[in-house]
Amino acid sequence: MKPCKRIEIVVEEALTRRLEELLEAVGAPGYTMLPRASGNGDRGVRRGDDPTGTFTNCVFIIACDDEATITAIIEGVRPLLQRSGGICLVSDAMWVRH
Repeated sequence: MKPCKRIEIVVEEALTRRLEELLEAVGAPGYTMLPRASGNGDRGVRRGDDPTGTFTNCVFIIACDDEATITAIIEGVRPLLQRSGGICLVSDAMWVRH
């Protein structure tokens, strides 16, 4: 196992493409995207079953062990979160490499 950071980003589903492009541009080693996330936060209820996707979030999970890339992801996502809401969590994790 190798130490890394686990980055979890929750954004509006409409921003999925922009976040994917950002992650590619900053050299993220990969990500998992979970569509149609639901929950409740400071911008109200988000439902995973909304047929229009207007009130739906998605969750990105990234494992990264490069500090420069981690910083680039955080700084890149900050403007999206300021404008549209969402959350970015960064925590210590252990990467089981295969």
